[in-house]
Amino acid sequence: MSIIFNDALYSNDASASRIMTQQKRVVMDLRNAGHESHSKMLSSTNAARTPAEAYREMDSTTKIEQVGAGEYALLSRVLTKAKPVNLGRKLYEYRKASDMNEGQSSMSGTIGTKGDKVDYSYAGTVIPVHDKGFNIDWRDHLAMQAEGFDELVDYSREAERGLMATKNSYLWNGDASLEFKGASWLGLKADPTVATATIGLDLTAPASTATAIRAEVARIRDILYITNNCTQPLDLIISREMASNWERPFATADGSFGTIGDYISKLRGIKEIYEDNALVGNQLSFLFNDQQGFHGVSGMAVNTYAVPRQFHNSPFAYIKWCALGFIAKEDFTDRKCALYAS
Repeated sequence: MSIIFNDALYSNDASASRIMTQQKRVVMDLRNAGHESHSKMLSSTNAARTPAEAYREMDSTTKIEQVGAGEYALLSRVLTKAKPVNLGRKLYEYRKASDMNEGQSSMSGTIGTKGDKVDYSYAGTVIPVHDKGFNIDWRDHLAMQAEGFDELVDYSREAERGLMATKNSYLWNGDASLEFKGASWLGLKADPTVATATIGLDLTAPASTATAIRAEVARIRDILYITNNCTQPLDLIISREMASNWERPFATADGSFGTIGDYISKLRGIKEIYEDNALVGNQLSFLFNDQQGFHGVSGMAVNTYAVPRQFHNSPFAYIKWCALGFIAKEDFTDRKCALYAS
């Protein structure tokens, strides 16, 4: 419908009034249609706007702290052969038996037989409790759950790693303050039940030849193997720096090839060579990992205890704990089965 403006529109007759009314309706309809179209356009524009999170993809895995090679290498092996005891036991003791004198020989076989006996002595170690606790704010926990993340997994993992670090430190360094009935554990590096040696060659230096390294390792091994009569299969634990140096290639006189580590592994009495990051630089250890030699004493494996929440807004609290001690057994004449050298 066309909108016509002329003089007739301003007359007072009924026809002019009717035309103006019709044209007013047209104008109003056009205006309303324009408003509706504009509103739809704005609505469409707002719907097309994307939230900031739309372009973000969150990985459901967590990057954890990197650790050095050989972390808890000895501890992991010792735990597999630990002696289980009741959790109530604070002290672990063992009995050491003496041998007897030689028998006698005669042609007649009628000489009097001399009686002999076995003598006993006792030694032991303590079994301390190790623990590690952690807390989680209750609102943070709910917020993380709402996003599909369970931080309890991270907290639990890191708490257990912290507990492993505590046990590993106790294995190597001991703790003189943890004493009971005169018994304690001062660690593989300092306990009097562990033999000691001074290394006379830098086993981490590229300038040290394979022959010299092998000879020095054999000399230290013989402190257990010959001096202490510990002829059981021995673990040789070395530092990471030593392990890297022993990767150098080596050729024997018969033309066979390998690494310095391979060359040393052929020494008699050595069952396994591995690195442990508790040892640094020119440090190593020999030991017989067995309940007749060096071993752990476990009153309880690692357990997780949820602390009861007192109020509705109390944090979530947990404790990881275990009971574990270590012992290096000696025979009746104090011959040893473990050695630390530096």
